Amino acid sequence: LNRFMCCQKCRIQRCNAEYVASFSPSGGLQEEVLPDVDYCIALRAYSLCTRRTAHGCRGDLVYHSAVFRIKELFAQHNCSSDGPTSSAKAPSTSKPPVVDVCNYESRVLALGPAAQQKKYGHCGLFGDPHLRTFRDEFQTCRVEGAWPLIHNRYLSVQVTNVPVVEGSSATATNKITVIFKSYHDCTEQKVYQATTEDLPSAFQDGTRSGGKGESLWIVEGSGGLGIRQVKIHARYLGTSIIVRQVGRYLTFAIRMPEDLAEENGGLQLCLHGCPRSEVIKAHVLNRQVASSSNSPFFSFFLYFIIPAIKCLVGT
Repeated sequence: LNRFMCCQKCRIQRCNAEYVASFSPSGGLQEEVLPDVDYCIALRAYSLCTRRTAHGCRGDLVYHSAVFRIKELFAQHNCSSDGPTSSAKAPSTSKPPVVDVCNYESRVLALGPAAQQKKYGHCGLFGDPHLRTFRDEFQTCRVEGAWPLIHNRYLSVQVTNVPVVEGSSATATNKITVIFKSYHDCTEQKVYQATTEDLPSAFQDGTRSGGKGESLWIVEGSGGLGIRQVKIHARYLGTSIIVRQVGRYLTFAIRMPEDLAEENGGLQLCLHGCPRSEVIKAHVLNRQVASSSNSPFFSFFLYFIIPAIKCLVGT
């Protein structure tokens, strides 16, 4: 049984695609004029799909973000979890799906089956400091001062690290700046900045969302044991970010589509890792051994990702 569960694949992308398709003309439903009863049917089907793929999605930020959002939508539309999960409507004539440019999953769905196999990259920075790159490398670096984690045409992330102890090569993060660049009508430029003295639940302009609908929004939460965290969801980029305050320092984690993460070159710690002169230790990870209890990634997962995910789903 355990072997079967470990080998199951996370199919949250399929669930997301089916949910988006249910509001397209080919699905026979329109979100803008959708009766509550039909919306609840689509929402229950979405929830059922996520439950069926739950075992394969442990540790997947998009999956847990979807579960969190489904709970919110059930309450918002006063939907019951009990009831039908399919509509009795006759299927309409097939038409090309309506593409929501501010929804990454919708854009991918419109590109066809090949594009729907897109992969996601994960990057995290925590401790003194430990870095997990989009390319599955694990490094311990000095990187004192201001350094770019990500810099592309959609998003820029910069961290500032200070010595943990005077005279030591170990540093830790005390400032994180995230810039979401203007993208069509989905969002105007938004800047989020956190320091050890202030972990705000809003962008610098005082707002908690950007653009139309739910293209970009912030949710404040708790990681337990007095740990505060902020989650930033950029639906138009298919990207989720978690910033946490642990003691006197900050930690950072992001899940982002690989095609967006790898678009630009240049100095980006999440993409290329630390410069050689800044590396203290380095390990090459691969997805087969990443789950091993002896691997550096496993330690990273226990220390940072699991607590972040538990906060994400409110457990």
